[in-house]
Amino acid sequence: MLSRPLAIVAAIAILTSLFLPWLSSPFGENVVPWTVLRALDAEGAQAILADARPETIAYGCSFVLAAMFILFALIGRESRLLAFLTGVLPVALVAWALFLLLRQPDGSLSFSGSDTSGVTTRMLGAGAWAWVLGASTLATLGVVDPGRRPVRYA
Repeated sequence: MLSRPLAIVAAIAILTSLFLPWLSSPFGENVVPWTVLRALDAEGAQAILADARPETIAYGCSFVLAAMFILFALIGRESRLLAFLTGVLPVALVAWALFLLLRQPDGSLSFSGSDTSGVTTRMLGAGAWAWVLGASTLATLGVVDPGRRPVRYA
């Protein structure tokens, strides 16, 4: 990839989001995924994975894909397909979550679809933004990056 440095930074942003606050509550408590993962033991992790929805597994896979992309990029074996898949998975999860949120039929949604941006800016922390922005950058690079230039020998 010609834009390998930018792709590495985008993948690092996805991984870094594990250690940053994702949600801010009105009570001042932040939700950081790493603190949740660190507190799990083997039995707790197995219990969570046994009852996990596909979205939860895809969420975890987004970090594994980002780590794989970084490793491959550092040794010079990155691919546009891996960049695209690493980026499009979180973007698809966000789109799916918004679709489900706006489709709730019971009226429990306390804001309209037009107020989604206002609610997200108040509630989402730096981790969620790093995850989404890193993923969207990586997905875009997976589509528009022309790939490596052919090696010319003199």
